[in-house]
Amino acid sequence: MLDVIAAMQYTAGESFNALLPILKRAGLEQVLSICELSGGLSNHNYKITTPAGSYVLRVNADAADSFCFREQERFYWQQLAQAKLAPALLWVSEDERYYLSDFIESDLIESAVASVAECAVIEHNVIDSERFQRKRFIHWPALERQTSAADFMLGQSSLGILHHGDSQQACLNPEPWLMPIEQDKHPNSAARLLLELLLQLRELPTGSYAISITEQWQEYHQQMLAYQASLALTHDWSERVAKLLGIQIDIKHWCNDLAACLIKPQFCHRDLNPHNLLLKNNRLYCIDFEYATASHPLCELAVVLATHALTPAQQNELVTQYLSQHPYVTVHAVAAVPAAIDMYWVFACYWALLMAAQTEPCRSADYLAWFDCFWPLITQES
Repeated sequence: MLDVIAAMQYTAGESFNALLPILKRAGLEQVLSICELSGGLSNHNYKITTPAGSYVLRVNADAADSFCFREQERFYWQQLAQAKLAPALLWVSEDERYYLSDFIESDLIESAVASVAECAVIEHNVIDSERFQRKRFIHWPALERQTSAADFMLGQSSLGILHHGDSQQACLNPEPWLMPIEQDKHPNSAARLLLELLLQLRELPTGSYAISITEQWQEYHQQMLAYQASLALTHDWSERVAKLLGIQIDIKHWCNDLAACLIKPQFCHRDLNPHNLLLKNNRLYCIDFEYATASHPLCELAVVLATHALTPAQQNELVTQYLSQHPYVTVHAVAAVPAAIDMYWVFACYWALLMAAQTEPCRSADYLAWFDCFWPLITQES
């Protein structure tokens, strides 16, 4: 019998009572409780508890259909589930609006980094041993932090690492005290787990789907221009379009830098932010495959660097080990990492505008606010 409190609750997605017929179609008859899960900027996710176990019901946002092909999403989801890198996809509704999957209760991760200020103290090797030894256990999404290409470069510069973008060369000169990730002096194991996941993902088959960074930019850009020409959108939306139009030369330059170091596309999840990762039994699982496809290997690395609260030392080791003898990029790929980070935030801005254009006015303002959050993270070169 449905939990009384849950039955009375309503969310921005669908009412809990409205979900019961959907769950019955999925084969879940005895629903004990329904709880909306946090996270997700477009889709809605619910934890479903039954006597047999717990599941996740995802309600796909209509606006997101313009960004992804559901058949492609399911292909990669099932491939990663088979590789034990994602929860099993158990049921899909006929209209592809609802997905039912296994629920994975994410473990806490041990972390000694509580703030950016503490990161700076640790990085300068001036550590209060008593404070440093205190263990903190946090949920993986708590590792979220927005990092721009400029922030990344500043951190690497503090370690004596120079990326010579103009000459497409990189000089890696880590300080003598810099230890490999597995021997990192602070107990945050996030970087090691992320590296393991990145190395596992790059070995997966690409399937028949692929898009380059340049093609993705052009696709998003044409969609944006089409909405601009056909819809009576607000002045606030148009103002933000003008901002993207003003950096098209920069975007082309970043795309060219990335194309120059590419040997071959690989499988890419393309949205490995902390909210799309679950930690269980000391390994990471991915969720949300709307953007998964074969693409540039630096796509994966850039998302992790841009969205996780890693110290400069961890970032350096992650870049170094991920790109070491990487079969699908040239030795100059490290110089293109800042461009990949910039393109991640560029795509985030396009996403926010396209979602705003397809969403009712009450939600559209939320997506414009996300644009305003992402925009300052893009390097302004022009």
